[in-house]
Amino acid sequence: MIDLRSDTVSKPSLAMRKIIMNSDVGDDVIGDDPTVKRLEKLSAEIVGKQAALYVPSGTMGNLIALLVHCEINKAAIVGSESHILWHEGLGATKMGGIHLSQIKNESDGTFSEDELLNFTNDQVSLLGVLCIENTQNRCGGRVLNSSYIANIARFSKTVDCPVHMDGARIFNAAIALNCNVQDLTKDVDSVSFCFSKGLGAPVGSVLCGNDEFIRKAKKIRRNLGGGMRQVGIIASAAEYALLNNIDRLAEDHENAKLLAQHLLKFPCLEIDLKSIETNIIYAKIIGIDGDKLVASLARHGVQVSQPKTKQEIRIVTHIDISREQVLEAVSIFEKVISNISD
Repeated sequence: MIDLRSDTVSKPSLAMRKIIMNSDVGDDVIGDDPTVKRLEKLSAEIVGKQAALYVPSGTMGNLIALLVHCEINKAAIVGSESHILWHEGLGATKMGGIHLSQIKNESDGTFSEDELLNFTNDQVSLLGVLCIENTQNRCGGRVLNSSYIANIARFSKTVDCPVHMDGARIFNAAIALNCNVQDLTKDVDSVSFCFSKGLGAPVGSVLCGNDEFIRKAKKIRRNLGGGMRQVGIIASAAEYALLNNIDRLAEDHENAKLLAQHLLKFPCLEIDLKSIETNIIYAKIIGIDGDKLVASLARHGVQVSQPKTKQEIRIVTHIDISREQVLEAVSIFEKVISNISD
């Protein structure tokens, strides 16, 4: 099966499994896990922050960030296509009384300055945090560059609120821009990123910020049930991913572009090739039933997802997808589309 539903479906490599088997562990809740300590130190250093906190998921990392920044009954600015809004169960609202105020995401994942200004002029709640996402998942893996992030940070100062970056795929952004990841994180107050997406680890994310922020975050993680015991077993995989799997993300980007170029030949698939900056492809389905296409692809060995509508598919390349599998997937698309069209 060629699984292109998400980069979250990747499996630990043999080398990573050996690291897991030999991992050094301790009780992380009481601060005794040496592997977690090492991972948190490395994570903070890589993104240029004082401290870091290992958490079970990106959703928990973002939730903790909002709860720390907003305390309670404040508003968080989020994008209309943000992961925080669409895919995290509105936890910030349910658990922290935080109002998620939507600002429209443009097609490239940015906010319009006019919309930001209109919001701040009309706001009825105190602002706790402004959230950005990099890469922007629902906008097709689009990348926010350092200049734009610096502008957002300057704007946030005018409304006296910090900036949190949902950087689940921040290393994809850095690779796409050919820059150091700190160029993209230096102007934000906190950043979360995932080990279980493009980096290929089985589980876990990390939240980074200054020492005081992480001190508060650690208490909230415990409140949310995120305190883990001998978690060095999975933290060792995350550490391995951080040390070995960043540069290879370029292969996923190349495979995504290659796949999209081949899929353009099918009239029933509409793809904006210029918008493919990382490892995510969105394709609109025209003239045939989307559900039928997805089901038929799965029967023939290719899995894709439909996160928005039945007439749009998302395709994500990742560490377990080779160039040969990309070309095989193209052949399967051709066969399936031909059968459906006949």
